[in-house]
Amino acid sequence: MAPPINQASAKTKSHQSAAIASGPKHSLLLIQGDIDPAWAEQSLSASNALLRPPLGLEFKAQTELIAHKMMLAVSPADDTKSLCLSLATREGLDVNVLNLQRRWQDFGMMAFDMDSTLINIECLDEMAAYAGCGEQVAAITEAAMRGEIADYDESLRQRVQLLKGQSPELMQRLIREKLRLQPGVARLADCARQKNIKIVVLSGGFHPIVDVVAQMIGADACRANRLSVSDGMLDGGLIGSILNAQAKARFVDAFLLQWGLERQQSIAVGDGANDLAMMAIAGLSACYRAKPVVAAQAALSFRALGLDALLEHFEETRHPCLQQAIGQLEGVQR
Repeated sequence: MAPPINQASAKTKSHQSAAIASGPKHSLLLIQGDIDPAWAEQSLSASNALLRPPLGLEFKAQTELIAHKMMLAVSPADDTKSLCLSLATREGLDVNVLNLQRRWQDFGMMAFDMDSTLINIECLDEMAAYAGCGEQVAAITEAAMRGEIADYDESLRQRVQLLKGQSPELMQRLIREKLRLQPGVARLADCARQKNIKIVVLSGGFHPIVDVVAQMIGADACRANRLSVSDGMLDGGLIGSILNAQAKARFVDAFLLQWGLERQQSIAVGDGANDLAMMAIAGLSACYRAKPVVAAQAALSFRALGLDALLEHFEETRHPCLQQAIGQLEGVQR
């Protein structure tokens, strides 16, 4: 149990910030991660603090939230997104605007990237490491993920070409030795399925690796690239068109059409520049341990905890202590 923040100062600062905390232009923030109670108190009480305590929230409720790796605050900043990103980077926490009206019932599909989102590796980099060209491939991958390579398709072809002459067994070896879900992914996927959310995996990686990951999370569908094989060996090519950023967005639209859903009913989750197009058309975008260019554009950004931290941003799957705390807030539309 985390030690409580100071009760007297918590009450005082709550009264002092009443006008600020209830202002119509101010955003309610959910902070997640290993929160130091002393930092929490200081961040809400300092005269030049960037955060304010929510009006009506009892100190006991905030203390319980901190014990569950959460905290509520109000942002009086004009640019709340920049504040969230800077605080997250500086403090190693997840800082996001909390939309109290967001419900699973308003969504119907989640589209996930795979590499470094659902799993904690970049599969092509790992295959290249097996083949002895890991550093060369990883450098290209990193630049592409940061959005520094304009022609993604060409960068993928360059990396795949370096695997020429290798056995397709590289993929099966990777599946056996290194394929693990990111923290919180299984729980998030389970909860989404329970809420009748369709799940798709859209990856610039390769079948059959993507098929295995899709099966691990109970996905309804998956799409990915395919490596070309000649005479039983990888020939350095790809079969068919490349699944790039634009293709991911097209598949989102195609699956929405297939299931009778609208764009605003979709959630897109990724980590790299190749995910920005599908995130841009989705009703809700989220990123996990993402590159800065992606975190800056995603509605929700997570890094400190597992991907199941996203569950706290939906009314039906919030922790009871968060629901109770929200119930205490004054001047908040529910």
